Amino acid sequence: MKNNQPVTTVEYVLKESDSIVSKTDLKGIITYVNEDFLRVSGFVESELIGVNHNCVRHPDMPPEAFADL
Repeated sequence: MKNNQPVTTVEYVLKESDSIVSKTDLKGIITYVNEDFLRVSGFVESELIGVNHNCVRHPDMPPEAFADL
């Protein structure tokens, strides 16, 4: 199992207008992220495009939550 670290204790409160969007291919590789996603995640686009979407998943998130995605 992948070890998604580091986990911070920083909580980001979404604004009502935030629309967090990412797109992956069928293998879970990120092909698109919008500006809100970048701002909230703390990553820059070049760190995410071409990487498996698991890189932004909290390690406590159960794999079953992604079964229907």
